[in-house]
Amino acid sequence: MLPVYHIIEFTKNRYLLSRAVMKRARQINFVGDEALDKYEGKIVSLALKQVLEDEVKYINSEEEGEPS
Repeated sequence: MLPVYHIIEFTKNRYLLSRAVMKRARQINFVGDEALDKYEGKIVSLALKQVLEDEVKYINSEEEGEPS
C-alpha cells in the first residue's frame, strides 16, 4: 500500500493532484490495471500511488493553454 508520508510530503498543487488521481481512477475502472489485484480492488488507492510515484504522467491542460 501507499505510505501516508507520500501524501503528507506532497508539495505541489493538491487540487491538481486530486484531478489527476480521479482521472486515473476512471481509466482504471474502465480499462483495468494489472496491479489492481494487489490493491484488493481499491481503485483510488492504486491511482493515487501511480500518480504520486510518477508511474503515470499527467499534464494540466490549463497550464498548457489548452481548453479543458
